[in-house]
Amino acid sequence: MKAASLLFSRTNFVPTLILSVVVTLMIAVSTVHAQGPAQLSLADILIGLRSKKVELPERNKILTGAVLARGITFSLTPEIEKELEATGADQGLVDAIRKKNVMVKTSAVMTPANNPKPTVTTLTQPAPVQDFDFFLKRGEASAEKGDLDAALIDFGKAIEMKPGSFQAYLEHGTAYLNKKAFELAIADLNKAVELNPKSAMAWSKLGDAYEKKGDVAKAKVDYQKAVELDANVEPAKSNLGKIVAEELRLQKEADDARKAEEARKAEEAKKIAEAKKVVPEFVDLGQINLSTATKMATPVYPQAALHAGISGLVKVEISIDEEGNVTNAKAVEGQQFLRGSAEDAARRSKFKPAMFDSKPIKSKGYIVYNFTPTGR
Repeated sequence: MKAASLLFSRTNFVPTLILSVVVTLMIAVSTVHAQGPAQLSLADILIGLRSKKVELPERNKILTGAVLARGITFSLTPEIEKELEATGADQGLVDAIRKKNVMVKTSAVMTPANNPKPTVTTLTQPAPVQDFDFFLKRGEASAEKGDLDAALIDFGKAIEMKPGSFQAYLEHGTAYLNKKAFELAIADLNKAVELNPKSAMAWSKLGDAYEKKGDVAKAKVDYQKAVELDANVEPAKSNLGKIVAEELRLQKEADDARKAEEARKAEEAKKIAEAKKVVPEFVDLGQINLSTATKMATPVYPQAALHAGISGLVKVEISIDEEGNVTNAKAVEGQQFLRGSAEDAARRSKFKPAMFDSKPIKSKGYIVYNFTPTGR
């Protein structure tokens, strides 16, 4: 009875206060068998480390005490030690786990009075199988709960175990995408589409990562690949539509701006040309004929010249104003006896105004009158 009583005291060594906190921190850690508290699994310790109930140093302290008091169900390997440290385990906790690495739990059996030696039975609990599927599923569960750091650790472990797994890279990249670590997400998702180029979802997520990183051109290409594989895959379908609509809007804005600029330049060039244009004082019409006259007066044949038999051509130079009126007439060639009559006829004539740049302008020219004895 004394030996049995001593054994019972050792198996219930964990203080009540520490046990209550461990129960708060860890799922399934508080399972208690009839003979004493259960040993801790790797999952129990990882969950406890990730808990946000208390600060990390306090979590390590509580878990260290629990490990020393209750033992563990798994064997400590370099890989598991690395995972523990990545999750936040300090050196004290790792040392405690290393100390309890032998998974042995003993219980005493009462012996008859004539045989005072107790019988000791050794019980060994098998460690949970931690294979690729274990880490992948646990990572998916963590990601679903929003614990992306824990998910990344497990997905990373799954990739180590099966480097050619499309699903592991897809989940790992998606977790990085949700953490807004876009460069890391792109690296994983590029590997995923390399492993499975027929996955519309992987192309869609890769496009999403590129778009959120700011590389819309690459996002568009990946969205197009996703939609080619599955016309209804989201968010590729809706995001591709938005990108194309935005491109059309920007193209229209660019076209409108280009046309506006061309019109502005044309107007500016027109104004410059008009400013440089020299408006002449008058235009030279050369010889003026009946087609340009609105009224062509006939000169009177001077009687003295007629009786004297004087005839011939008389050239009269004239000036015309903007309304077509003759403002000046001067005979420059021909018989002197005929010039006065020719000048008078020119002054009484009227012509269509000359035009320059669609505007009336003064002009000059000359009229030739032919004096013959029978009249002009």
